[in-house]
Amino acid sequence: MRRPWLVLTLALGAPGCCVNPFIGTDTLGSEAPGSPARETGGSLAEDTPAAQADGLGEGATAGFDMRLVRVQPGIHLGTEQVCDVSAAGRLEPIEEPTEPAAAPRYSDGATQRMSIQCVAQTGESWADLAFTTTNVQHAPEVQPGVRIRLRVHSADGGFFDYPIGDFVAVVGRAPERPVDPTRASTAPVAAGFDLRQIVADPALVGTTQECALTHLGDIDILDATDRRRRSYPAGVQNRMTVRCRHASGEEWADLVFMPQLARSALHLHRGDVVPVAIVSRNGGFFDYPVLQYTGD
Repeated sequence: MRRPWLVLTLALGAPGCCVNPFIGTDTLGSEAPGSPARETGGSLAEDTPAAQADGLGEGATAGFDMRLVRVQPGIHLGTEQVCDVSAAGRLEPIEEPTEPAAAPRYSDGATQRMSIQCVAQTGESWADLAFTTTNVQHAPEVQPGVRIRLRVHSADGGFFDYPIGDFVAVVGRAPERPVDPTRASTAPVAAGFDLRQIVADPALVGTTQECALTHLGDIDILDATDRRRRSYPAGVQNRMTVRCRHASGEEWADLVFMPQLARSALHLHRGDVVPVAIVSRNGGFFDYPVLQYTGD
């Protein structure tokens, strides 16, 4: 994951020395609830590939969720998918890498790009849509309400680090989708666990609590550098920045996912109350507490 604008803050944690290896520590151990050994049985195999979000076909309701290329890394690269466009940015030229040794991010022949938002059954996702000189004349047709086909090029590396897709064709009008009032930004959210408690009580590390979600950031795929520099359990694949509501307010956290549960990240929304294992009191992105999703 390449996010140069993110501030990196290293966690300072002292190991504990109690009978219970998870009590009195700042980081979840390898055999703790929510750890790879306990949650995956030693296997980190990915889920069955999903050609369309929720296993849908290419009928009237089948829009592809571009976040699938991050929760199932590698599986969708090179495949053609349907995007129901809900927002489209300005067409801009693609800038070449400024460093001689930098690898090109876009496909050969790509000359211009635009940011698009694709709406699917599981939610909305952003992508960087690339055009060549032979198909850039179709760029003005890529508008909200239009269905297009694209070829998935990468899971990240585009504008704002979006996944990159190569334009293939305009299919027609996208189907109308009803608005879910329970997902509105003004909908009430229940209260969950107060994360401030873990600052004074390290015994809470390793326990499972409830996070009442009021904000969910982008789903990021973690690279080896991210995993080494953070207080993450071994085998973690994805993360997102979240806010957890409690009776007195809200707290920021770094929510991480194992490969087997990564697709669950697509289904999380504001207002959901989800089970999480407390992995670390700090050490996540922006030095937030690290929580591991332990739901279904």
